[in-house]
Amino acid sequence: MPTATKAERIATFFERLQDAPAQESAASALELLRQTLNAVEDELTDIPYNPEHWQTDGRLYPPRDDAARSVDGYPQITRYRSRAHNAYVAANGAIEIRDDNDNVVLVKPAANGEGVWT
Repeated sequence: MPTATKAERIATFFERLQDAPAQESAASALELLRQTLNAVEDELTDIPYNPEHWQTDGRLYPPRDDAARSVDGYPQITRYRSRAHNAYVAANGAIEIRDDNDNVVLVKPAANGEGVWT
């Protein structure tokens, strides 16, 4: 199988994440991020899942628990630091992804219609 470009895989990930049902909790939102990205990578690359090689194998990996950071002034939000972006996951199930320049690249409201910061 030919490997899709990184840009194609990211675009597919964002599309699928937007199309997925809205979530009701931080745990389910984080699981949605993880399952969606792993499914995209499994389908669009031939790179085996091996998180120990995340820096060198070319596969995109979802946020890990050890990448979780608190957000000052927002105890209901957890920031997950990844290469070139931050994923913010709120207790209500909302997701926001920002690039390293703090540009918002994805907003997925929670099941209650609220965003990460509301």
